[in-house]
Amino acid sequence: MRKNLIIMLLAVFIISCSVTAIAAESSTIGDHTLDVPEGYKISETTDTQGTYIKDNDHVIIVMFTDTVTSNEDSQAAMEAKGYTCLGNKSYEAEGYSVNQQNFEKDNITVFTYDFEMKDGKYCVITYTIPSDEEVGENDANPITGILQTLK
Repeated sequence: MRKNLIIMLLAVFIISCSVTAIAAESSTIGDHTLDVPEGYKISETTDTQGTYIKDNDHVIIVMFTDTVTSNEDSQAAMEAKGYTCLGNKSYEAEGYSVNQQNFEKDNITVFTYDFEMKDGKYCVITYTIPSDEEVGENDANPITGILQTLK
């Protein structure tokens, strides 16, 4: 009887170790925890910002702030830097009211997402990809994964 118990506990331990190894890497930025998108590595994190890099053309920056600029001011600032606005949209995702702006310059597309968190702070996510790539929809978009795991 005791032998069976030891074997069962050993099996549970091995299974739990396997599950832990499969779990996604997490990142903590201040009071917020999120899963690092698949294929990305943590480059840097602080109390207010996290940078995740896949390669030189695929970068995600997540920032928490007390305020955000208006869409018009944000667009004007990007255009002053030479970016072309490709469009704006607002939508609901994972319980957040997200404002998205898309820009392009030098064969790089920049997507910015901002929304108010439940704690009253704002989250601003910047996602860059080469202009010849399509941003993934839903689960193929790493930003969806960040929104789903943001705690």
